[in-house]
Amino acid sequence: MSLSQLVNPLCRNELGATVPIPMPKLSEQVRLKIREEMARLEMSQRDVAELLGWSQSRVAHLLNGRVEMSVDDLAEFAFILTIRPTEIIRDHGLEFCAEMTPTELRFLERLRQLPQTQKDAMMQLFHIESMTRPQERRAAPPTRKKR
Repeated sequence: MSLSQLVNPLCRNELGATVPIPMPKLSEQVRLKIREEMARLEMSQRDVAELLGWSQSRVAHLLNGRVEMSVDDLAEFAFILTIRPTEIIRDHGLEFCAEMTPTELRFLERLRQLPQTQKDAMMQLFHIESMTRPQERRAAPPTRKKR
């Protein structure tokens, strides 16, 4: 089992076997998130450099990976961008997990490991339909047939 599978329980489902998705390194994800936040705030590298008291070239080198970003650098970027460092590091695409507790994540992991009959029983217990009928998949409610 890889380190990412130990750290992130959602990786253990071997989704890579069904959908091959190249996973960027965490450092690349961090740089991408910082650039996204800068764009959202309409801040240039020069703006960030001014606020941090750094040169624009240092910001550029940190954001393109030529220079390793330290935890202190990450914290300073987070402060300037008014987000928490944990938000910069968190996996993109897993926003639905942001509010989940570790216990809830373990519950979902365990649910996925159950045989289908047990999964169906759990779905009934929680009053969740495991299979939707075709008419429930429509965007609009089904129309009634005229008699």
